Amino acid sequence: MKKAIAILAVLSLAAFAGQVAVNLDPIPQKDADWLVYDDGTPAWLTWGGMYRGVWFDVQDFVPGATGASIEQSEFWFYHHSSYPWDTSDVYLEIWNGDNTAPVTQLDQTMVTAIHYAPVYATYSTPLAGEQNFWALANTEMSSGGWPAILGDGTAGTHSFFSDDFIIWEPWGDMGDYFVSVYATPTTGALDNSTWGSLKAAF
Repeated sequence: MKKAIAILAVLSLAAFAGQVAVNLDPIPQKDADWLVYDDGTPAWLTWGGMYRGVWFDVQDFVPGATGASIEQSEFWFYHHSSYPWDTSDVYLEIWNGDNTAPVTQLDQTMVTAIHYAPVYATYSTPLAGEQNFWALANTEMSSGGWPAILGDGTAGTHSFFSDDFIIWEPWGDMGDYFVSVYATPTTGALDNSTWGSLKAAF
């Protein structure tokens, strides 16, 4: 009985903080052209923070890279029956900026979130990401942070949330959001077209 009460208390606290534990199958793995921090297994959904984003450092994927040519971003959302969304519309955004905050906006694309399925923003002209850039969900069309985004359960250092776009708090104790980008890391020595030729050759 005490154990059941303790579990309910933890779940209530998590829901109050804008997140709920989930037990879902892993999502399909991506190929090497996707930059990904999550471990592929959803463990949480969260609507905490009007803005929720992942900070990417391309040197985590290609040592020595100084930027990235970003072609697409992917976000996973989840509509829990006990926590209904007030809207499915959300802005997916790409910003340059370091691990403290997004600084310069490169793109804003409005999409309609889908329950437990990938949602994409595709860039007809690849975006010029710096060594550090952000992919984030801007939920300002919602009154409560909807749609809720999925995250894994492994403590991470790349997912952050904010209510005012000034102070960004790490979501790290919970995990990393299911946000990834399809991008080609670049260096000062090789331009985007050279990287594209190398990828085609191999």
